[in-house]
Amino acid sequence: MNGIKRLSCGVFLCAVFATSSAWAEPSHEWTYGGEHGPAHWGEISKEFHACESGRAESPIDIRSAKQAPADMPRLKVHYQPLPIDITNTGHSVQFNAAPGTDSLSLGDQSYQLVQFHFHAPGEERFAGKASVMDAHFVHRSDDGKLLVLAVQFKLGMQANPVIQALLDRIPHEKDAELMARGVTINPLELLPKSTGYYTYSGSLTTPPCSEGVTWIEFKEPVTITQHQLHAMEAFYHGNQRPVQALNGRDIWDVE
Repeated sequence: MNGIKRLSCGVFLCAVFATSSAWAEPSHEWTYGGEHGPAHWGEISKEFHACESGRAESPIDIRSAKQAPADMPRLKVHYQPLPIDITNTGHSVQFNAAPGTDSLSLGDQSYQLVQFHFHAPGEERFAGKASVMDAHFVHRSDDGKLLVLAVQFKLGMQANPVIQALLDRIPHEKDAELMARGVTINPLELLPKSTGYYTYSGSLTTPPCSEGVTWIEFKEPVTITQHQLHAMEAFYHGNQRPVQALNGRDIWDVE
């Protein structure tokens, strides 16, 4: 299917077990505005130095891309239904994945899904425009490499069933952790049907802004309703880092 192998589908309701948080946020306080906002992240802690001095930061504005060569490693997605726990981190609502599932591969390199979260508006820009919301799926390989899948959302008439299942279980209190009992979700159902994507080397979009992250930016958006968007925005709206300079990096167009 043009580079991505879709191996499973559906939303499954079943008993689940509690999972531990697999992705810890930095202990230093940071925000999306004011004196602790993105313009000052690099000043808050030496651990956040890359937020100010990095040369391969994310998000970026995708305005042009080179056609990917035939020998470039291609993405294959192996998502399976999995139990999650949900944490309101104070910066986003984070969905921590149960460990041990072979989530995806890029060429010969395998990655495990660690967590996914949402930004509203979306952080990626396409020809200067942001989507109403995006989802970032953070993956880690056995040797510590990071890969982020980014999915954009657009408004439509059809409710997204996975988004609704998550909305029904998000804790309202900051740092509150909720074990999602009685529901197992399949992240595959949050991905677009079309498999075309852009890829480039970037960073985490939150402190410590670590670089060397492989980004996969799906071209086709996924639909949510206005009601679902408003419900997500009730938790966080404006958790969007400004666009970062490309600094000569290549963006590759993969079909």
